[in-house]
Amino acid sequence: MDVVTDGLIHLQLITFCQNSRLTFLGRNTPTPLISEILTQVDDTIVETLYRNRTSGGHVDWTPHLRKFANMKIQVSHFCGGFRITLNEGSAISAFYSATCALIIWLGSHRGALPDQQFTDTWVPRQDLTSTETGNGPFLQALSKSHVLLLQD
Repeated sequence: MDVVTDGLIHLQLITFCQNSRLTFLGRNTPTPLISEILTQVDDTIVETLYRNRTSGGHVDWTPHLRKFANMKIQVSHFCGGFRITLNEGSAISAFYSATCALIIWLGSHRGALPDQQFTDTWVPRQDLTSTETGNGPFLQALSKSHVLLLQD
């Protein structure tokens, strides 16, 4: 990314190409499986933006200034920021939201062919109309995400 000299194109490549791919991955993969990767990529994206925007001057920033810059990166454009949503935090809620929607849809179609085969593929031997049978890995990942969201 360092070869791109135009700041706007650099930002758009990061925002709409690299970050979008990880957002999709974070939404569809249980967070504990990829949280370390998301943290590393988020750090790389932020470092790339700093390096591009400050020509390397960011290495001398105080911790207070870096914290302010990290906040500004996530603020919307109309508030003077760059609108970069870091995946480390948003992946948990995105996975939870997407998985809940899928579970609700699967539970409402349980037993109706051809949806029966689809449900058995995603959550085999699980009765999605009951909260007592949530012991499969898919539902355990959903439960772990729920606990993480309540903690943070």
